[in-house]
Amino acid sequence: MIITLTSHEINIDIDNFSCNLENEVLNRLVSENLSRKKTASYKLFINNRELRLVCPLLKNEQNKTVVIWPSFKLPFRKYPVYVYLYAVALYLSSDLSMRNTASFVRNAFGLDKFSHSTISRALKKLSTIVDALSDIISGYVNNSDEDKKLVERKNWDTERCKKYKQLLSILVPVLNKGKMIQYGSFLNYIYFNNSLKFVI
Repeated sequence: MIITLTSHEINIDIDNFSCNLENEVLNRLVSENLSRKKTASYKLFINNRELRLVCPLLKNEQNKTVVIWPSFKLPFRKYPVYVYLYAVALYLSSDLSMRNTASFVRNAFGLDKFSHSTISRALKKLSTIVDALSDIISGYVNNSDEDKKLVERKNWDTERCKKYKQLLSILVPVLNKGKMIQYGSFLNYIYFNNSLKFVI
């Protein structure tokens, strides 16, 4: 299956969940005979609720299946991308331990589970792609007005501190509740379109 990310606006809150392609887009896919009758369904857990995300399937010229995948969803992950990015940014910008950060994230987003090892794995992955992320977003985003200081840990060497500081400067908008969803989705979207890989 081929994944095509879409960055259409989404709405997630306690009472409502939606991720919709515009009707005009769906109608055009149907009229051009690109839409399949089947859909792909994925689990998503947020705000103490398990939701089912239904994605349209298309067929390309080689008759391969293409799934239209919203940019806030990560494969094989039950939480939206911004939850993982928020957890990493919070850990880097506070004196909370990874365990305490995980507990805070569970409470803040109404998650059934979220462990410190998840933050560790996400941080490790993001630190390996920090230069690529920095190059990609430099043309799109200016985070200079949103500054958070890196809280260094004793066991971090100079190189790690440098990478984490750079990573925090990229992730800082996800700490803003008003920008969190859109920025997290945007970051995943532009990284995917440049590398054909998800940020996490």
